[in-house]
Amino acid sequence: MKAEDKKVAELKVEQSLLATNSLYYVFRYTSKFIMMFITSVLLVRFLGVENYGIYSLAVVIWALFLLVFSLGTGPTLQYIIAKYRAKKQFSKLDWLVKHYLIVLMISTTIGSIIMFLSAQTIAAFYRIPELANFLEILAVGLVAYSITENFAAPIYVGYQKLKYTFFAGLLYDALRLLQVSVVVIGLGLLGAITFYDVVYLILAVVSVFFVYRLLLSNKSTTKQKVTKSELVKFGRYSKFSYSSALVSYIYGPLITLLLGFFAVNVSAVAFYRVGLFMSGIVGMPAGALAATFFATNTKYFEKRQYSDFYRMLALIMRYAAMLTIPLVVGGIVAAGPLLTYFYHSSFLGAETPLIILLLAAVITSILSPITGVLSAIGHQKYFMYSNGIAAVIGIISAIILLPIFAATGAALVYFLSSLTLVLVNLKFVSKYIKINIPFLVLLKSTVASLIMGGYIYFLNLYIKLAFLPLVLISALVIYVAFAYIMKLVTKVDIIFFLRLIKLDKLLGLRAN
Repeated sequence: MKAEDKKVAELKVEQSLLATNSLYYVFRYTSKFIMMFITSVLLVRFLGVENYGIYSLAVVIWALFLLVFSLGTGPTLQYIIAKYRAKKQFSKLDWLVKHYLIVLMISTTIGSIIMFLSAQTIAAFYRIPELANFLEILAVGLVAYSITENFAAPIYVGYQKLKYTFFAGLLYDALRLLQVSVVVIGLGLLGAITFYDVVYLILAVVSVFFVYRLLLSNKSTTKQKVTKSELVKFGRYSKFSYSSALVSYIYGPLITLLLGFFAVNVSAVAFYRVGLFMSGIVGMPAGALAATFFATNTKYFEKRQYSDFYRMLALIMRYAAMLTIPLVVGGIVAAGPLLTYFYHSSFLGAETPLIILLLAAVITSILSPITGVLSAIGHQKYFMYSNGIAAVIGIISAIILLPIFAATGAALVYFLSSLTLVLVNLKFVSKYIKINIPFLVLLKSTVASLIMGGYIYFLNLYIKLAFLPLVLISALVIYVAFAYIMKLVTKVDIIFFLRLIKLDKLLGLRAN
């Protein structure tokens, strides 16, 4: 086989891997979204807005402890696996994975003890006595959750085996159904929080089994030891990943914690969290593509196949824009009806925060394939710097905006921090790659989305709320039709989609 033919064949294999993993990722996030939606709707309806705010605070505080005691393990494992798989140095990979698991278990056990002992103090800070019981219960599951999310999940990405993410996710969704039933039968918030520990204990066992299967698939022909310089490099990567994650907390969950302190009523926490959750839907497709692109980034840079990298990046960015913009426009136009339909009219206080958060989501989602390049090629320190700058903006704006505007102020803080993060990241990324924004794709997608948005707005004036799902589905059909008319969708896109559902070979199609 000629060298050029071999490169083309390798590129098609990588595209196929990317397509397959994207499919698993989208399926996983779709099922996760559905289950989270069911859970949140039922929690709100059975617990009320105020208790849902307390629930949100408890889970976010738990997440903070998880972050602090994860030591940056997740991103580092993802990078290590992608790097050593590209070089076929499997013995080094095995050794590092096992040792990172030991470190993670020790650190999160310490975190669990500290969280349990500090629960009363934290509850007193928020002036919510019952919060202490919830935090003590969640502390018990800290180690199991960390094994699932900070150990197993990044390994699936590094191995480009997101089918394991999908299968573990289905199990998680099934267990969450049981959690919802606990609330419905009358055990309330205490029962829902307690069931978290059961869920993640089961998931941790299954996750370790999946990781074991992946490690068995390694075919090491020679035994190689990890050198001291490599350990230093990975330690540095962990340090930067960890620092970056800590400071990035300011434009995410930490806003919730500050809002819970500054806001007059804990209901503001519920409004902000619902808006954040719903705005996250629009980032789901682009997030799936960006996550599956991580290992591809590392692989191409390790092999110095830069032309293939740019071809793949352009493809991913086009899809991110085409999938994100219509979701944002539709979400903005139908924000009020969506909140009323799925939650209750009492949650219309989340409408303005939702719109602001959707604007933040469109920026971060479309550019996430570019901003993720820094981590994938081993320059995590720049990602840490950009997160630090965004955190400063977030802290300053939070002190000013939260006491005055409550949930809307929290959304504005998130928007300003996210915009800062993206802009600074682009500046650092430009040191290593040439950034080409697909402006024509953005324009065409925006025009098609605005036509779709006008359709949604008009129908909402005359059609009852019960028909909202049909309105949104028909609106997406209109968007696809106009995208086709404006030649936003090409033969390459169709074949990529057919790859997702494994029909490209059956139909004998191939991209030019």
